Amino acid sequence: MPGQQTSCRTTRRRFAFWVGFGIFALGEKLHAKGFDTLAAATMRATEAKKATPSSADGPSTKLPEHWTAGENNHWRWFEREQLIDDQWRVTGITTPVHKDTGELAKGRGYLDESLVPESMRKRGLETTHGDVAEAPFEHDHGKPSPTRRARHGRPPSRWLRSLRADELHVWLKTIDVPEAGVEGMTYGTHLTRDHSFSPDRIEGLDIPDQAKLHAAAHYGY
Repeated sequence: MPGQQTSCRTTRRRFAFWVGFGIFALGEKLHAKGFDTLAAATMRATEAKKATPSSADGPSTKLPEHWTAGENNHWRWFEREQLIDDQWRVTGITTPVHKDTGELAKGRGYLDESLVPESMRKRGLETTHGDVAEAPFEHDHGKPSPTRRARHGRPPSRWLRSLRADELHVWLKTIDVPEAGVEGMTYGTHLTRDHSFSPDRIEGLDIPDQAKLHAAAHYGY
């Protein structure tokens, strides 16, 4: 009935809000800078579940999925993305683990880390920010990599993330890559939050350059 569907949608949204709010509150309590990334992922995951086929719709089929690593100053976790309605959506995160103590974050609804592919768990988490200019570059830096393309540029190469805005402006003119749009946020937010670019290195890039940099990340640079 229409009334029941409205009630169900309202319940999901309220659940997403309160789960996200709880994580924000925990972050504040623990002084975990950047914990809002985790809260946002949880709320996105809850919203994405609305589009996931349920058993009531008939026989379930496993959705295409891939995993990415996430972290902030104090916690690490993995995010699962699944292809829903031709869009990759976050559909769950593993229980966050404190980097220093190994303590598991409190809360329910997290995915078990055993679901993460073994190869991803063994690689561990790549540093999200920091001075990547000091880190060794990949042997194929400056060229698109099938491996980086398969993970949708999360993250792109250390070499690409080491370039400053003026260097990026010049380099971007030398490449031709398919467009890759973003929804619900700016390119700058997406590049720093989801593609591991340091904010101070892309500061000053105009919107067309940010859009092309995002496309280059997805293309495997």
